[in-house]
Order: sequence, then C-alpha cells, then structure tokens
Amino acid sequence: MTYFQVNRKLLLMKIHYFFGIGGYAFTPFLTIVSKQRGYSAFIVGLIFMLQPIPGMLMRPIVGAVTDKYKCRRSMFIANSIIMFVLVCLLSIIPGTTTKEEMNDLDVIKSPLFWMFFTTLVLIKMVGMAKTVLEDTICMDLLGEDKNNYGKQRLWGSIGWSLFAIISGASVDWYSAGLEYKNYAPGYVIAMLCFLLDIYVVFNLKVVQENDTKIVASDVKKVFTEGKVLAFLLWVVFIGFFMSFIWYFVFWYLEDLSNEFHPETKSWMKTLQGTSLLIQCFGGEVPSFLFSSYILKRVDHMTILSIVFFTFTCIFSSYTIIENPLWALPVELLNGITFAMSYSAAISYAALITPVGAEGTLQGVVGTAYIGIGAPIGSIVGGYMFKHIGSIATFKLLSMVAFVTCAIQIIVNFILRRLSKNDDVKDMNTNVQTKDDNIKEDINLTT
Repeated sequence: MTYFQVNRKLLLMKIHYFFGIGGYAFTPFLTIVSKQRGYSAFIVGLIFMLQPIPGMLMRPIVGAVTDKYKCRRSMFIANSIIMFVLVCLLSIIPGTTTKEEMNDLDVIKSPLFWMFFTTLVLIKMVGMAKTVLEDTICMDLLGEDKNNYGKQRLWGSIGWSLFAIISGASVDWYSAGLEYKNYAPGYVIAMLCFLLDIYVVFNLKVVQENDTKIVASDVKKVFTEGKVLAFLLWVVFIGFFMSFIWYFVFWYLEDLSNEFHPETKSWMKTLQGTSLLIQCFGGEVPSFLFSSYILKRVDHMTILSIVFFTFTCIFSSYTIIENPLWALPVELLNGITFAMSYSAAISYAALITPVGAEGTLQGVVGTAYIGIGAPIGSIVGGYMFKHIGSIATFKLLSMVAFVTCAIQIIVNFILRRLSKNDDVKDMNTNVQTKDDNIKEDINLTT
C-alpha cells in the first residue's frame, strides 16, 4: 500500500508533465501536415533539421542563466505562456493542400512556408528551453531520489499517448467526407493542454538555493573526462536514431498504406494516434515506471548498449512490414528505447553535475540529444526517404545501428578497464603517501 501513496510535493510535477507534454501530441502529425502542404521529404527533413538549432543554442544558455540568476520559476512560467501563444499562431497559418509534390525551390520562395517554418522553429526553441527547466526542477524536487525521475516523467507519456489518440480520432472524424485532412481539432486539444499547464506551473513549487556558487573549474573538469565525452557522443547517436521514429514513421505508414493497403487511408490518423498510444502506454510508461529499479542495478552505459541493439531490431522490423497495422507492435520497442535512454541520460547528468550547475549540465545533455543528434537525423532521413525510399532507408539504418551498438560496447569495455587502472593507481598513491608520512613521523620521534 505504501507504494501507491501520493507524494504531494511531486503531485503538481506529475500533472505538469501530463498536460505540458500531452500538449505536444500534435507534433508527430506535423510531417504529414507538411506533406499535405506539398512539401517533399527533403524539405520536411530540412525543416526538422533546422528547427532545433536555435533551441540547441538556447537550451544550455537558459540552464546557465537560471543557475546564475536564480530565476528558474519566472523563466518556466514565461515559457509556458509563450508556448500557448505559438500554438494558437500555428493553428491559424493558412496553407495550400495538394496531392502533387511542389518544386523545392518554389517552396523556399513561398512566404507561407517561411511563416510556417518560423513558427515551428519558435515552438521547438521554447519547448527545448522548457524541457531543461522542467527536468531540472524535477531533479531538485526529487533530492537524493534522482533515480525516481522516470516515475514522474511517465505522466508525460500518459498525457502524450491519450491526447495523441484523441487528436488522431478527432481529425479523422472532423475530416470525414473531405478530400484532405483538417487538423483543427488537434490544435484545439494542444491549446487546451497548454492553457491548463500554465495554471499548474503558476502553482508549482520551485526549489532553487540562493547561496550556491558555481565553480567553473568543477564544470570544466566534468567535460574533460573520457567517460563523460563518450556518454555525450552516444546521446548524440540516440538522438540521431530517434529522429527517424519521431519524424518519419508516420510518413512510412502512409507509404505502406498507399502502396499495399489503400483501404487504411480513411482512418490513417486514428491508426497513427493508436501507434503513439501503444508506444507510450505499452513501452514508455512501464519503462519510465521501472527505470529507477533498473538504473540502480544496471550501469548507464549498459542501458545505452541495450537501446542501440533495440534500434537494430526496430529498423529491421520496418523493412519486412507491408500492412501498416503490423507496425503497431513495433511501437512497443520505440517506447522502450526513448524512455530508457532518456531516463539514463537525465539521471546520469544529475549524478555527475557539480553543485549549483544542475541546469547547465541538463542543458548540455538535452542539446546533445535533441539539438545535435535529432537535427542530423532529420536532414539525413529526409534525403534518404526522397532518394531511396522508406523501406531501403530503414534497412540501411538497421545496419548502422548494429555497428554503433558493437562500437559502443567495445568503447565502454575499454573505458571501464582504464577506470579500474586509475582507481588502482590512486589507491597505490594513497598507500605510498601514508607510508611516507609514517616514516617521517618515526624520523621526527627518533
């Protein structure tokens, strides 16, 4: 019974994750919205490559500024309000609807494209800043129980999945009889979520010590350690692979529908929403729930090895599927990869963070994940989808993921051996120092 008791201190944090992340449930549909506007796979990949770059720069800056000036709460509230305004703006941007793919140059020249693109960039930038703030606040509220992060973050997955299936079904219902899908219900649901989240954030307790000083040398020392640099590299690769799942799986499902099962077109948005529901409830929620138990017993780097192997299985599965319905079981693995990799990344960053630099380190890890890895994956994915097709893209990705997994395991093994040798050297140095002190005391006594 104790396990199910509500921790009142963390209750509002859970509610924030539910609405604050649930509001983003419309974002997986943005690639299909772009496709419906006549944009090619390359243009869509270019959009989602460039989209996180301002946020990549903003994220560590926000972390460092809020660490130094102790303004985390006010910055958090401002971000929540701005996000609501931007989604309102996105919902009213006019756009063409066409079955024909527009010329890439014509798209770039269109003012509507730049209005659409700029709004997406601002949403991503504010969202990335908001993420580092909410994760840092959550870690501060957890105190010594940082491995319990997943139990808080899982409510974001619950909100995301519920609002995704509701949004997808609403879009299909609202678009019945229409030639093109009307995504207005999805935008309305997102606006309601972010509006409720503003109220929650206003009432959320933010713990930030005023007398903590950040020692720059301590932060610099962290980033000169080989194991930390390797960890950040693997996080970049995970962001790269995750971008294909975030931005191109829906495109892939529509390709399967067009080529093999056109009868699924009329309820494709419901199917896509269901895929997110399965991904979150079947994969993310259990993984976040048990992440604290797993991270206490399994090394963070070993978790990443498992994640890379899972990517290999996911991408291999996509190459043999013809019916979009059979892609749904694969979504279980997609949920596991995100939840376990994100929990491992956030908790590891919290463990190595010097006192007072919590936001700075979370910002750097988030930048590696979403600001570097995901943009690279977006442009590469857009190019590959356009020139070799979705199935061939996933076939190549499965091989890349397997090679990455093998290299990561080898590097992890080498770093562990080097770490053990350093520990032995430190131990010998300490013993020698003690012996020298004893001899010096004997000489003084004599």
